[in-house]
Amino acid sequence: MMSDSKLLPQPLPFLPDELVLEILSRLPVKSLLKFRCVCKSWLSLISDPYFIKKHLHLSTQTTNFTHQRIILSATTAEFHLKSCYVTSLFNNYPSTTLCDDLNYPVKNKYRHDGIVGSCNGLLCFAIKGDCVLLWNPSIRVSKKSPPLGNNWRPGCFTAFGLGYDHVIDDYKVVAVFCDPNEFFSESKVKVYSMGTNSWRKIQDFPHGVLPYQNSGKFVSGTLNWAANCSVGPNLSSLWVIVSLDLHKETYREVLPPYYEKEECSTPTLGVLKGCLCMNYDYKRTNFVVWLMKDYGVRESWVKLVSIPYLPNPEDFSYSGPYCISENGEVLLMFEFDLILYDPRDHSFKYPRIESGKGWFDAEVYVETLVSPVEH
Repeated sequence: MMSDSKLLPQPLPFLPDELVLEILSRLPVKSLLKFRCVCKSWLSLISDPYFIKKHLHLSTQTTNFTHQRIILSATTAEFHLKSCYVTSLFNNYPSTTLCDDLNYPVKNKYRHDGIVGSCNGLLCFAIKGDCVLLWNPSIRVSKKSPPLGNNWRPGCFTAFGLGYDHVIDDYKVVAVFCDPNEFFSESKVKVYSMGTNSWRKIQDFPHGVLPYQNSGKFVSGTLNWAANCSVGPNLSSLWVIVSLDLHKETYREVLPPYYEKEECSTPTLGVLKGCLCMNYDYKRTNFVVWLMKDYGVRESWVKLVSIPYLPNPEDFSYSGPYCISENGEVLLMFEFDLILYDPRDHSFKYPRIESGKGWFDAEVYVETLVSPVEH
């Protein structure tokens, strides 16, 4: 006959708080949101700023895209967003990739807000060029900025950029207001602080320099824009990279690689592996991607990949690249569809996404606990 002691439930093994911290900080956000309900001590731990930063650090240091997702803006008449894991696009082919439908916080289903960028799990959307939305879809928390209040008129545009000022631990959105109607005009610049929830004016964009209508790319504490610079007595146009230090709020020029300027399209900028990259079409036969391994050092540019166009590319160009796998596969977009290019055998794959086809825009982001409200 079994003794009474063997019938009694055994106590759970004791885990030191330090070990609990190490285990939980390596889990995905979806699990952590559930585990907040386990007990008060876990709720307190998972909500603690130190834990959030530790989880962020571990999530962004992985090289296998475990915590990386891609958000996709559909080409439908209604503004519709989907999200899926980057690993599923690389690993699931030819199977269909499962996606989540995202509930966009701003309710205006027929207005397509542009994706400005992502930083540490926060996504930034431009709303009619006059304010921005900061949103972490992983924890479903968002914050809308006050209006910029610029004197807008037809032809004007605002080039935004999202980044992180590590010195003061604050997320910032930079808005460059451009008015091409005024000859040789200054581009006014304002900075939004997530901590103060307010805009303030800083030094104008460099004289005679006009950014393109795309977003600044965040790398090494700076935002970087591809821009046109008017030079010489004939005011001929020169392509330049303008960098803004987010903490010092000062500008500098970042020199591009030595490339085939005469035979390529106007370059665009992106971010790969945490590094600034530059992309352009070469003779309409190839899409060339350069990577700056050491930010700000011109000699560190390397030609990463040259992706061929299929015969008769018409008027479409590649968009991206959005990320590159450990084995060199490149994820980008062509004719509103995602594609994978493998430089090892020069092959193309077309990932299939559940209940979706045709995308206006895409942005890779990491799943984190960073909140735009409680920061």
